[in-house]
Amino acid sequence: MIRTLLATMAVATLLSGCGNDQTAQRTKDTVGELRGMIKARLSGKKPAPQTQPDPRLAIDATLKAIPGVPLQFVLFEKTGSYAISSVYGTNGGVVTWVTADKLSMSFDGPVLTATRGFGNDLMSLEDGGASAIIARRGSGTVQKTYRFLDGLDRTARLPSTCTIKPGARETIANGDIRVSATVVTESCSAGGQKFNNVYWVDASGRMVQSVQWGGPGLGKMVFQRLRY
Repeated sequence: MIRTLLATMAVATLLSGCGNDQTAQRTKDTVGELRGMIKARLSGKKPAPQTQPDPRLAIDATLKAIPGVPLQFVLFEKTGSYAISSVYGTNGGVVTWVTADKLSMSFDGPVLTATRGFGNDLMSLEDGGASAIIARRGSGTVQKTYRFLDGLDRTARLPSTCTIKPGARETIANGDIRVSATVVTESCSAGGQKFNNVYWVDASGRMVQSVQWGGPGLGKMVFQRLRY
């Protein structure tokens, strides 16, 4: 089942990439708009108005090709590349999503806790209770410990202090999902390094969209749920 699903996702993604120069440019504009959304959210500035329609070619193709399956879009802010993932498996409360090229991302509730296949992976995360606070759209301060691979394939440990605060409600429309969500911001500091994670959480405590830091190698990643 998983092998068939990955093959279908790969075909859908390839189909979405076919087209003329105008299609390619519009897809590039879409990625640019998403990157602008990240920077606007993290800087507190309002995003610039969209000048091109958002075709979401890969998303539309995959939603049509794979009905009835939970799907999640992921954008890598550092490179601008993106993929669509589906659920690979669950272990307790941790859900692992995998892309067509077998990159995987694991979440404990709304929080990214591990990646595999990227190279400089997030090996694990002790979230200090952050997931529960974010899921209930609460506030608090937690101690988190990131563990990730460095350039020498050694596991580096990064303790961080993170302050969580809920904010405004926004309507999120991604793929088959349209829902009102609370924006929850997590501001973290680790020594001299500072970074923010932002989560859009619905009334059921589900993360419908987020911008999360995966470590120095991965940088920021955008996750958008397309179908529950």
